[in-house]
Amino acid sequence: MNRLLIIGLMLTVCSCSKAIRASVDGEVTDSAYKNIFTVQPGWEIYTGGVYRYGPSIIQNTDGTIDAWFAAPGGTFGDRILLHEDAGTQTAIALNGADIAAQKFIATQSFYAIAVACPNWNSTNSSITLSLYQWNSDYASTIASAPLAKKVYSNYQDNQNLQIASDERFAGGNYLWVLTNPSGTAGVWKKEGEVSNTQNFKNGEVVAGSYQSFLLLNPSSGAHYWDQASYMRSTDGGKNWSAEKMVLKPTEGTRDQLSICDPGVIKLGNYYYAGYTSTEDERGLFNHAYVARSTSPEGPWEKWDGNGWSNDPQPVITFNGDADAWGAGEPSMIINNDTLFFYYTWHDKNILETRVAIVNDPGENWPAQLQQKGTAVDKTAIAAADHCDVKYRDDLKKYYAIHTASRLTANSYIVLWESTDGLSFTKIKEIRAGLKPYLHNCGWSGDEQGHINPGKQQYISYAYGPNWANWNTMWHPISFK
Repeated sequence: MNRLLIIGLMLTVCSCSKAIRASVDGEVTDSAYKNIFTVQPGWEIYTGGVYRYGPSIIQNTDGTIDAWFAAPGGTFGDRILLHEDAGTQTAIALNGADIAAQKFIATQSFYAIAVACPNWNSTNSSITLSLYQWNSDYASTIASAPLAKKVYSNYQDNQNLQIASDERFAGGNYLWVLTNPSGTAGVWKKEGEVSNTQNFKNGEVVAGSYQSFLLLNPSSGAHYWDQASYMRSTDGGKNWSAEKMVLKPTEGTRDQLSICDPGVIKLGNYYYAGYTSTEDERGLFNHAYVARSTSPEGPWEKWDGNGWSNDPQPVITFNGDADAWGAGEPSMIINNDTLFFYYTWHDKNILETRVAIVNDPGENWPAQLQQKGTAVDKTAIAAADHCDVKYRDDLKKYYAIHTASRLTANSYIVLWESTDGLSFTKIKEIRAGLKPYLHNCGWSGDEQGHINPGKQQYISYAYGPNWANWNTMWHPISFK
């Protein structure tokens, strides 16, 4: 038989079987696993009505799985709510002589009363907040002198307006009052009644509860947008531990608006969580940060530019267009004593995953990051998002996944491959077995980001057509 024909037949057989020659631990072997995975039937692991997305998944040596997700944020400070948190929220406009007020009973001393006030994104809305000691009835109370009063001129939309005292207010009966609204001032109200409160508009009792709370200790009481949640599974993702919110913004620092897009590895005794945050109220001009903990649940200390503390500073600082999304969405792996730090760089007309490395990473490895440029160029791919990168020891190659046409009925996952972890080539669009409207996917690996295809691996993503109301899917994947 012709030699070229024989060679052609051999190549055809190899192509069909996808048996790939690879060097593992110095020995040349045949890998029984493909470089491209297929998605198996999966199940939902979150259906809570808001979101858990952008999973970072570690499969431990004992078979347990640790997973971190971006989750909705919360409010700074120890609080006692004076409204029904689960109730439907309505913005109540206040105009001219309108007065909104709430009587409440404080069962303990408190630092401040805070009231949530919208202004429909205006920049010229003002209102006065006063606090009174309750005096038998509404009319008698507002006829007396207030304990404290504060005029909020040009307050921010949805700001928590406060009356505070360093000496603390004693437990007792009180009335807070909003008066003198101008611009497009208002107050938020929730459906549902709360014991020990009574709500008024223009002196008349009204249904529902104005959105207010007591702060027990000094705090802004400000809302932060996102935080990182954590769960553990012992049965391949069928059942999960009770969810915990484990990594949160630090009040009064550069990450106080949000902690989003966690990407976690373990190096030595520490878990390292990369995350996204911004100081821009629009959610633009993001930067990438890193925190560390000896436990997957925290507590965490954050990189501060020189070491680890509670004064977070970026490890990747965006310096592009002021109106661009910025940098963030980290994914990390460790291979051959080198830490690879991948991150999104989304500037005007540029959407890339860039990479920085650290050789022999030590205690303060973020200070030694060496920029290596663009690893994945997604600029020409419509509605692409962040890459989650892993390493295959059997193939000696790096692999990255991300979603494309995200949040559409035609969404899919893109798979990229690299021999050096620095420059990737697109090898596959994966569409079969996925839900529509998916976005922000992640896949499992060991604590240093390595995939063993001989063990069951998983992929997870959020999906759904309605903004910020997404379920989370969990699928086994196969490399056979």
